[in-house]
This record gives sequence, C-alpha cells and structure tokens, in this order.
Amino acid sequence: MSSLAHLFPNPTLVRVLSLFFLRPEEKFYQRDIAERTGSLLRQVQRALKRIERAGLVTKSREGNRVYYAAVCMHPAFDDLKRAFLKTVALAEVLQKALIPMNRRIGLAFVYGSLARGEETATSAIDLFIVSDLRVRELAKILGSVGRELDREFNPVVYPPREFRDKARRGHHFIREVLAGPKIWLIGNEDALKRLAT
Repeated sequence: MSSLAHLFPNPTLVRVLSLFFLRPEEKFYQRDIAERTGSLLRQVQRALKRIERAGLVTKSREGNRVYYAAVCMHPAFDDLKRAFLKTVALAEVLQKALIPMNRRIGLAFVYGSLARGEETATSAIDLFIVSDLRVRELAKILGSVGRELDREFNPVVYPPREFRDKARRGHHFIREVLAGPKIWLIGNEDALKRLAT
C-alpha cells in the first residue's frame, strides 16, 4: 500500500475515496460501493459519513435507494484525485491501461519504492512485465498514463523464455525483484512461481 494511505484511519476509507476519484462521473449506492471495494457495508457507511462531512461526496435519494456522488467542484477534489491516482489508486489506473494488451502479458507488477510504500513525489514507477511486447509498444500504452499521473515509468520487459531462464539461474536482479513486495496488475504470486520454475 502506498505511503499516502497511512494518512487515513482505515483501508476502507482509502478504497471508497479511490472509487470516487476513479469514477467521478458516476453515482453509487452503499451496497454497490461495498461490492466494488470488497469492504463490509458497516465500514463503507462509516467511511461515507467521513467523506460526506468533508464535503467530497453528496447524497441523493432515488426511490428506495440513497446514491452518493463525488463533488468534483470541491476546492480540494482535483488535488486529492491527482494524489490518489499517483499513489493509492495507481494499480487500477495501470490495469485499465494494460487491458488492450493483457492477452500478450503473462505477468505485470509494480516493484521498487512504490511497492514498498517508500515513494517520493519524483519516484519513477518501476514496472516489471513478462511479455512478448516490445518496449516501444509498451511506451505507447504508458505514455498517456504517465501524463495523467505526472510520473515517469521505468519498465522492464522480459520475454517469457528469457525470464524463466534467468529466474532458474538465479539472476541477481530478477531474484531481488521477485523477493521484494509487489503491486500486482496482471497475474499473482502463484502464476509467478509457475513461470519461474
């Protein structure tokens, strides 16, 4: 989890805020928010109260449901949204960007300072990808995301066979990356183990 998330009292609040920042044009009811964030309804209700008191969301009743929507005109909304997109909600933004190429990507994760929660405002986003994609193809995908996040990417791309060979031989860089924390975008630890052995 990004170091920015530690400013907030609980993970549910971070997930609920991220949802509103990632989809500011949509409105949600409480159970919908709970499902989308993987949180308990009670925790979502507490988070919504805090966010509403801060003026970042507004609620309206439609039939039997109460809907919540982001207050995009709030003076702090754009700044908070940028901060969340650059840190806490980064994985979702990157996953969305990689969707058109996900059939060609075996594994993708963020590693380094961001994954350790030690990033600074100028930290590049270290991205590890196992794929037959060329760096130039990836640069096209990441270019617009980088501009949106105002962050630079440091992508490392290995074709599957080369990755497997180097992992089996205990290549220093790969061993170090695999042992460190990761923010998963495509795949998971099990898929990584299968590919590396």
